[in-house]
Amino acid sequence: MLARFAFAVAALAAATLPLGSASAQMPIPPLQPDPGEGIFLLMTDIHFDPFAEPSLVPELDRNPVSKWPEIFKTAGMSIQPYGQDSGYALTTSALGAAAAQGMTYDYVLYTGDYLSHGFNANYRRLAGPSPQGLASFAVKTAQFGFHLLSGTFTEIPIFGVMGNTDSVCGDYEIAPNSAFIHGIAGQWAQLSGQPERFSQFRTGGFYKAAHPTVADQDLIVLNNIFWTPRYKDTCNADGGDPGSAMMSWLDWQLYQTRQAGRKAQILMHVPPGINAYSTTHRSGACEARVSSFWRDPYADDFLALMRKYAGTVDYTFSGHTHMDSFTVIRDSDGTPLIASEIAPSVSPIFGNNPAFTAFLYDRQTGAVKDSATFYLSNLEAAAKGTEPEWRLEYVYSKTYSTKDLSPASRADVAERISNDAPLRQQFSALYAVKAEKKQVDPSNWKAFSCAQTATSREAYTACYCAGQ
Repeated sequence: MLARFAFAVAALAAATLPLGSASAQMPIPPLQPDPGEGIFLLMTDIHFDPFAEPSLVPELDRNPVSKWPEIFKTAGMSIQPYGQDSGYALTTSALGAAAAQGMTYDYVLYTGDYLSHGFNANYRRLAGPSPQGLASFAVKTAQFGFHLLSGTFTEIPIFGVMGNTDSVCGDYEIAPNSAFIHGIAGQWAQLSGQPERFSQFRTGGFYKAAHPTVADQDLIVLNNIFWTPRYKDTCNADGGDPGSAMMSWLDWQLYQTRQAGRKAQILMHVPPGINAYSTTHRSGACEARVSSFWRDPYADDFLALMRKYAGTVDYTFSGHTHMDSFTVIRDSDGTPLIASEIAPSVSPIFGNNPAFTAFLYDRQTGAVKDSATFYLSNLEAAAKGTEPEWRLEYVYSKTYSTKDLSPASRADVAERISNDAPLRQQFSALYAVKAEKKQVDPSNWKAFSCAQTATSREAYTACYCAGQ
């Protein structure tokens, strides 16, 4: 308890209350639960960068995680600008802002990517003449990120997901049964509040837990880096096919959930469906440009499972793109089955503003009813030493005029975005979290619009390539 409190103090001391000014007054929460409702927090893609101040790396390498806050604070580091990952100042500012919104969270979801981009190369370059070892430093960095999370949000469960950078072998190279997974397993199990559910985690980084407040719901947490086109296990040439093994495991877990009369939500890092950004940056014929987030056969196998267990699963949560979006998985007849939330990142490396999202939900059914997204509104100034200003960016129900965030409501929003130019402009502004540099514009909006409701390659091709 004392250790977690110490981390909370360290995190909040570095943060600015998100009121748009340096006021200590508690803001009016944009989400206010009625009886039987609760709020949970979703954060993703912090990409904690321990190399932001290179001179600190040898000292961090020599010391345990408990000493890291003191080491960082003595350096007086500033917030990272666009094009960089999150160092200590930005991470603690984001966590402090999330904690200062006047909302009581039931639990926290973190959907992956704890380590910064280029982690391995930076360690080898900056660790100094007596390095303690890449694997040890990677584990400590991931543990430190979770220490900051748990120190800020004490006494509530935190559920973690493996991301593509979360590997000692390299980006998209998570090795099953690796030292990295073993190094974080105990901490993740403890912070979930359900350590008995982590018996298989050390094998592949996936697990199934009971929902912390909804009595008849499960949380199924995937390590779906195994399903991505870039995945390879360079550390273990004889590692087999962990993607296929996890797909079979998922089928079995969903079967058990349904047989028990329960429901499930699925947590993952890489979202299902089509990567609209990659699709718009490829050349060649339209059909050849269509880029799936997952490789065959996993994309089709997952959609088949979602249709098989329609009514058991209604929501997935992911990150990875660093942008704010969603997609809807439909049945073969077009019926919306599952809403897939794609959360914006804390890291601003891809030009987005740092952000996090709070969700309002029904504690009896688990139904997601609304959300509020907060963002760092003055990143460029904060990177130069100005006090960071975290603001409410938007409330979903008000911005999109919808009664809830059910799959049907999400599908309706997607349809309106496709046909309503002003609403499309609103989505485009929110996609990169109100960053000045837009990711979605009139020249490419169709690629992103189709991705919201066409999750298979065939359906997306029919939507996006029509008339081209």
